[in-house]
Amino acid sequence: MSARRRAATARRLHRGRRGVSDVVATILLLALTVVLFSSIFAFVTSFPAPPAQNTSQFSATLVLTANQSYVKGIQITHLAGPSVSGTTSVYFKSATHPQAPEFLNPVAASTGLGGSPTWNLGQTFNFTFPLAQQPVLPDNITVYVTTPDRLLFTTVLPGQQIAVPPNFVSTYVTPANPSVAQGFTVFATALGNLNGASVFVNLANIPGLAGMFAAPQRMTYVPATNQWTFVVPASLTTTNGTFFAFVNVTGILSQTATAAVAIPIEAGGSSSSLFSVAVVLTPQPPSFPATSSYFAAVVSYYGSTPNVPVAVTFWANQTPGSTPSGKWAAATQSFGTASGLKISGPSTLTVYSSSPSTFSAWLFNSSVVVQASATLTGVGSGTGTTTFTSANLVQGDVFSTKTSFAHTCAGVACPFLNATVWDNWSTAITFSGMVYANGSTSKSWTVASTAVAAMGSTTISPPGALTRWKPATAGTYMISAIFTVKAGGVTVGYIFDTFPNVTVT
Repeated sequence: MSARRRAATARRLHRGRRGVSDVVATILLLALTVVLFSSIFAFVTSFPAPPAQNTSQFSATLVLTANQSYVKGIQITHLAGPSVSGTTSVYFKSATHPQAPEFLNPVAASTGLGGSPTWNLGQTFNFTFPLAQQPVLPDNITVYVTTPDRLLFTTVLPGQQIAVPPNFVSTYVTPANPSVAQGFTVFATALGNLNGASVFVNLANIPGLAGMFAAPQRMTYVPATNQWTFVVPASLTTTNGTFFAFVNVTGILSQTATAAVAIPIEAGGSSSSLFSVAVVLTPQPPSFPATSSYFAAVVSYYGSTPNVPVAVTFWANQTPGSTPSGKWAAATQSFGTASGLKISGPSTLTVYSSSPSTFSAWLFNSSVVVQASATLTGVGSGTGTTTFTSANLVQGDVFSTKTSFAHTCAGVACPFLNATVWDNWSTAITFSGMVYANGSTSKSWTVASTAVAAMGSTTISPPGALTRWKPATAGTYMISAIFTVKAGGVTVGYIFDTFPNVTVT
C-alpha cells in the first residue's frame, strides 16, 4: 500500500473515534440537574404543612386560705405571645372533687381581668372562688386556657402547701392477749403532717379503765422506733373479751385521724388456746356500695373432740373521729349470729355473716373494725378482728364569711355561718347534726335533716338563711361541725370539719 493510501486510512479511523463536543456535554449535564432538582422539589412540597404553633406562654399559681386548707383563688399571668381575647375560656378541673360546682363551668378570661376585652402581655388573671365553693385541699387542680379551636395553656397545680392529712399505719398492744388485771402497752405509728402534734389514746371503753383514764391520754413518742406508746398498769382491767381503744391525732392544718386498737383480754386459764378465730372481708378491699361483700370468720380448732357446737356473732365497730367536744365516739352494729354449726377437731370451719345486706350501704368516711366472737361449747370463747378504711365519698366543710369583725357589728356586717356538703356518690344522701362556735362564749345550732342530690352539693346557714352570727363577747372563736350522713335511712358515715381563728373584737 502506498504511503498516500495509508495516510488516508489513518485519517478515517481517527474521525470515527471522536465524541460529542464540550458544549453539548455541558447542556446535557445541566438538563439532568434541572430534572433531578425538580423531582426532589415536587416530592418535598407534597408534604402537608405543620399546624400553627401556639406562641403564648402563661404561668399559674394557687392562692390558699390562711389555714392552708382551701383554695381561695387562682392567678394566671400572660408571659409571652400576642394578646388574647377576653372571651377566651379558662377551665378548672379537680382530681378529687370533679363534680363540685366550682369545677363544672368555664370562666371567661375577662372575668379575672376586671372586664378587659383583651388579655395583654404581662397581665395577671385573678379569679376568686365564692366562699361557699372554695376547693378543699389536698387536691390537684388542672388549669386549661382555651380558644374555640386551640389549647393555649394547661398545667396541674398541687398548691404550695398541700394539706397532707395524718394517718395511722399501725396499731397494736403487747402482750397481744393480756389476761384480766394484766398490764399492757398500746403502740401506734402515725404519719403525715403532724409537725409536733401529740397522739392521744382513749381507753374509757375498756372495763376497769374508765375511772383512771376517763379522758384521752397523751402517748409518749419514741424517736428510735417512730412509734407512740402508752403503758396501762396492772390490776386495772376487770373483764375478759375484746375491747377497743381509740388513738387520735390532730395535724398542723387541723386535720384529724383516728384508728381503733383491738385489745383482746383473756380470762385466766382460758381454754380458748385450743382454737383461734380470724376475720376476712370478701372482696378485700370492699367494693362500694358493698352490696356483694360479706364477712367470714375462719375458726381453727386444734383439739380432737368431735361435733363441738359452734356459735359466731359478727360485729362492726365504726370509728368516725372526733366530736367537737374532743371525745372520740364509735358506732357499733351487729351483723347477726350464726349457730347450729359443729366442728370436729382438728379442722377449720368458715362461718359467713348471716345478713350481708345490713351493711350494704354502711361505713364510708370512716375506719371500721370488724369482730367475730366465737364460742365452742365445752372448749371456750375467742375473737378475731380485721380493720379497713372505707371510701370518702361524701365531704363537707363549715365556714364563716368573715375571719375578723367587731362583735357589736357596728359599722361592719356580722358574718354568716355556712356549711357545704358534697355528695360524690351515685346515691342521694341526707345529713344532720350540730354546728358549734366555741370561744369566749359558746353557741350551737342544730342542723335538721338536709338532702344532697347524687353528684351534687348543698349549702346551708345553720343560724338561719338570713340570720347573721353575732357573738356576745369578743375573743377568738373556732367554728366546728359534726354531721351524720344517711342514705335510705341507713347511717353511712360522718363529716367533721373546723374553721379556726375567727377573731371578734
